[in-house]
Amino acid sequence: MSSNPVAPNERPSKRYAWVILNQTISPAFERLVARLCDELGPGLLLTGSDFARSSGQLEVRHGPAYDRRNLRRRLASWARFALWASAECARLKGAPFLLAATNPPPLPQVALFFRKLRRFPYGVLVWDIYPEHLVHIGVCREGSFVTQALTRASALALEGAEFVVTLSDSMAATLKRQTRGTPLRSLEVIPNWADTNALRPLHKQDNPLAWELGQRDKLTVLYSGNMGAGHTLSGVIEAAALLESDPRIEFLFIGDGLSRPALEAEVAQRKLKNVRFFDYQPHDRLPLSLALGDVAIVAQAPGTEHLSLPSKTYSSLAVGSAILALTSPQSDLGKFVTEQRVGAAHRADDGTAIAATVQNLADAPDELDELRTRARELAVESYSEDAVYTAWRALLAPLVSPP
Repeated sequence: MSSNPVAPNERPSKRYAWVILNQTISPAFERLVARLCDELGPGLLLTGSDFARSSGQLEVRHGPAYDRRNLRRRLASWARFALWASAECARLKGAPFLLAATNPPPLPQVALFFRKLRRFPYGVLVWDIYPEHLVHIGVCREGSFVTQALTRASALALEGAEFVVTLSDSMAATLKRQTRGTPLRSLEVIPNWADTNALRPLHKQDNPLAWELGQRDKLTVLYSGNMGAGHTLSGVIEAAALLESDPRIEFLFIGDGLSRPALEAEVAQRKLKNVRFFDYQPHDRLPLSLALGDVAIVAQAPGTEHLSLPSKTYSSLAVGSAILALTSPQSDLGKFVTEQRVGAAHRADDGTAIAATVQNLADAPDELDELRTRARELAVESYSEDAVYTAWRALLAPLVSPP
């Protein structure tokens, strides 16, 4: 006997122990969630990242992808994903635990809505702090009615959560200020992590992408990722101009974002031959592209040091790159890089200091090798999946029950 196909809005009912809401994920995040599902019970990941796949006890559903081409498209893609995730949550059976990342920013409010409507317990993962980031990129003005309303909405979502996880002590302090002293049930600092099995140091002679891009005999200064409005990279272009006469050094930018056209225009105007731009690489080539970086640039725009801690820090450590942090030396990122002795930190606009650091590393290859060795060792010891898995499991286990 034949059966009729099931329409998307008539999915067979299934109960989940927990549901994860996160529009843009990394393969490392997907693997950690899948591993937690094996321990905690069946989970559902709602994401806009099309590479994610269901496995084991983890089911993946794909919604609207993040569109970073310009500010209007970014905001629209955030809204579409939040609406789609809300519709998916409305179909859920029982009362699964929700884990809402600030990616996009309205997801904690979605979780709060379902707590009030259907008593879903939830936790919040704060990767970026809003609305402060919206103020920084010019969406709203500091102190305006809109900003105050968004701040209160964010505080309410944090206050209603079973726990709030963020990435650094400065970010935790910022969240405490945002809630105006209202005690949260639990505020935890759990750092980001990298897949230290997939991301490994790779000698350029063994890296096909190094051959393809002509990097086998270069000291490669690599920026990989989003070139967004929040990233100040013009100082790197200034450093490249100062080092243009040194044939040993080349600067690679791999990725896209709002500031890429301006950076390319500046390079063209200066007629720099030691700076090259490439589009995002497929996820399966990410271990090759990240391993190109003898020196990896991790950038924070001035004024955002307390709002986020770039996840690319950990993937750069995993492939054994020395870190050139463009941030205040007193920020969490700046202190991390210098105290762990894996690189240097300079203001993003200090092209002279950036150039001097790169020049010194080119002149002292043994010192560069020491930085890179320490970077890899630190990633394995403190920022691998295994290192953060225990913390996440201990936090979730009392709250996530098999359906």
